[in-house]
Parts: sequence; structure tokens; C-alpha cells
Amino acid sequence: MTETTTLTLKFKGIEARLLKQMVDLGLFNNKSEAIRSALIKYAIDLNLLDKKTIWQEIQANKKRKVSPEQLIVDIQSIRDEA
Repeated sequence: MTETTTLTLKFKGIEARLLKQMVDLGLFNNKSEAIRSALIKYAIDLNLLDKKTIWQEIQANKKRKVSPEQLIVDIQSIRDEA
């Protein structure tokens, strides 16, 4: 069973600007995703989590089945939006 935690966070100043910039640049879909990514990166830096474990977690999740051709079409569609 997966453990879930819900938090309400408030950011001011540089932290708020960095979160907004990361989303605006398209690095993350939303601020929550950016924060989750930062937490994982910090855990790796502290040797609390290793890259092999993360890769196994990623592989265990269901994936979107897409052909290389469809991927090219999807990427071009995203580029055309910009």
C-alpha cells in the first residue's frame, strides 16, 4: 500500500519566483511536481535513495504505449504550440 501525505505550503520571495519560473519554462507541469522532484533530488544527494531504486519505481508504473512515429508527431505538436 502506498503512503500518502498532503501538505499545504507557502513560498515567498526567491522560492516562489523559482517555482513559478520552473513551471513557466516548462520544466515541470506544476509547482507540486517541481517540489516532489526537488525532494527526490535531495534524498539522492543525502544518499537516502539511490538511482537504481528510483528507476525500478519508474519501471513498475504503467506506461503510455506510443510508437516512435507517434512520439515524433506528439513532440512536433507541442513545438507548434509554442
